[in-house]
Amino acid sequence: MLGNHFWSDLNHILPKRFPNVDLYETDKEGIIVVEVPGLQSTNDIQIKLDANILTVEGNVPYAYEASKQKLKLNERHTGVFSRTVKLPFHYTDEPVRAKYKNGLLEIRLNKIENDQTIAIQFEDD
Repeated sequence: MLGNHFWSDLNHILPKRFPNVDLYETDKEGIIVVEVPGLQSTNDIQIKLDANILTVEGNVPYAYEASKQKLKLNERHTGVFSRTVKLPFHYTDEPVRAKYKNGLLEIRLNKIENDQTIAIQFEDD
């Protein structure tokens, strides 16, 4: 039987997936919540949209006076990060809204409804 020590030892070998992301939809919006505790400013994070790919990049500063070598346990992420998420919906070109509060980055996009019709105009020659 595998004990807790096996899994805690394994955590040091496997790469950490950071930041954690939740994604959910309402009828009109797609909402992405990214867990990024420790940011000092929204200037430390960039959000990019390319087609239906969302990329969140940033830098979580090291928060202690002691050097990293003196830490006895280090599970919190610090430093540069990047996370890419494929969106399961299409969104309008209206402005994307983002806010950061209590360690959570919330990104909201207005969805294109499945039955929404888009008129296409001809160009004059």
